[in-house]
Amino acid sequence: MDLTTWISFVGTVLIIGITPGPSVLLATANSMNHGIKKTTGTILGDLSANTLQITLSSLGLASLVISSGEIFNLIKWIGVGYLIYMGITKFISNPKVGQFNKKDKEKSFLKLYSEGFFMSASNPKAIVFFAALFPLFIDPNSVFISQVVILGITYLAIDGICLLFYVNFASKLRKHLESQEKIHLQNKIIGTLLILSGLMLSTVKRTNN
Repeated sequence: MDLTTWISFVGTVLIIGITPGPSVLLATANSMNHGIKKTTGTILGDLSANTLQITLSSLGLASLVISSGEIFNLIKWIGVGYLIYMGITKFISNPKVGQFNKKDKEKSFLKLYSEGFFMSASNPKAIVFFAALFPLFIDPNSVFISQVVILGITYLAIDGICLLFYVNFASKLRKHLESQEKIHLQNKIIGTLLILSGLMLSTVKRTNN
C-alpha cells in the first residue's frame, strides 16, 4: 500500500468520523447520562462491531450481504427499528435533577457495550462502507493481510478518537444541563435526531440497485 492511498483512506474515514451518525448520538446521550467512564463501554461496543465488519468485509461476506436483498433489508430494518425505539425512549423520558448518579448504578458497563455494538452492527451505512468502499483502498498487487490490518487499525483509531471527542464534549456540556427543563430538552433533541437517523437509514439501498 502506498502512502497516497493511505492518506486518502484517512481523509475518507475522518469525514465519516466527524459527521454525527447513530453511534455518535448514542455515545453522546450515554455520556450525558452516565459519564465518560461508563460510556467507554459504548465506544468499545462500536469498535468491536467495526472489527467484525472489517473481518467480514475482508472475507467477502459483507459483499454477500449487500448482494442479498433479503439479508440486507433484514439488517437494515432491524437497525431502523432500533434507532427509532431508542429515539422514542429518549423523547418520552422525563428525568429529574439528581438522577445522573442513580442511572450510573442502574445501567451496567455491559449494557452500554451491547448498545454500542448493536447500534454499529445494525447500521446499513457501515455495512455499505465496509463492503463497497473499504476494498477500494486495497491494492491487489500487495500483501492482502497486511493491508487489511493497516486499514483496519487506522479506521478503528480514527473512529475511536472521534467518538471520544464527542463523548468528552458531551460530558462537559452536561454540567450546564443539570436542571430538569434542560435535561428534558436535551433528551427530546437527541431522541428526535435518533428517530430522524432511523428514517434516513430506511432510505439506504443496496449498492447494486
